[in-house]
Amino acid sequence: MINIALVDDHALLRNGLAGVIDSFDNFNVVFEADNGKHFIRLLKTNPKPSVVLLDINMPEMNGFETALWIKNNEPNIKILVLSMMDDDSSIIKMLHYGIKGFILKDSKPAVLRKALEEVTE
Repeated sequence: MINIALVDDHALLRNGLAGVIDSFDNFNVVFEADNGKHFIRLLKTNPKPSVVLLDINMPEMNGFETALWIKNNEPNIKILVLSMMDDDSSIIKMLHYGIKGFILKDSKPAVLRKALEEVTE
């Protein structure tokens, strides 16, 4: 089973994503956080995820800051960005922060599944 953490400030989106991901074979959502600071706190008391599905725009600690923290503190955790921001500068910046993939929030579940599979290969 591949453990996934969801980090997005929209609870309804996280809950829906958790249901979709839990329906995929071999994937399990271990926790959900509403920003990077919350993710770091939950990381101390929950199973460590193999993959973080990370939004960019969040309060307190955004996706850029969270990706950089993961790169510096938990480099074995893979990051898959799920965002509405698709401008080149945001994607390039996230690539420098160690992300392994990027998909848009309006992607179909099959695209999400393929991205998770590719990130964890």
